[in-house]
Amino acid sequence: MRETVGRSKPPPRRWHGFLSAAAGTVLVLAGGALLVGLLAAPERVEYVYGTVKTAVTGSIHAAREDAFGDLPTVDLGATGGVHELDGCDGTFTEMSSYEREGVPPVWAAHNNCQGDVLLPWEIGQRVQVEGSDQVYQVVDIRHTPKTWATTDDLLGLDGSFALQTCFYGEDRMKFVGLEPVD
Repeated sequence: MRETVGRSKPPPRRWHGFLSAAAGTVLVLAGGALLVGLLAAPERVEYVYGTVKTAVTGSIHAAREDAFGDLPTVDLGATGGVHELDGCDGTFTEMSSYEREGVPPVWAAHNNCQGDVLLPWEIGQRVQVEGSDQVYQVVDIRHTPKTWATTDDLLGLDGSFALQTCFYGEDRMKFVGLEPVD
């Protein structure tokens, strides 16, 4: 009698159907859990999404800067207010409502409209403005609440101008003061 070594019998076909049904059930349950999370705690889902996106974006920018010398770039757009900001055209809006003695000009963008590029930045980060060869460096960072914050919170912010965006799923904004690098 001849023995076969290393060969095993294929599983019965009935297992294929069971495994497909089990995988489908898991996917349906995961989708349902995500939907419940979006409905029950949208800020928490937004926070987790934003945290992951910020970490990935920061890693990509750091790798591109290390490998190719590419700096993050921002595009400065129109001067105005909330209407221009809500236009969400991928540019930062110079916020006329922030104009005040002791506060540098502030350019803002919603985090989901290219503003989140600045969320991973720390002091010393170098950046460029679209259309300019000038390099800028982050020299100051301020975090303020989104609600009940005033321009008093920005008095003394260092930099020739500042960029602002909001954190995902939090009642916080980030302001970064930028100075030209010689």
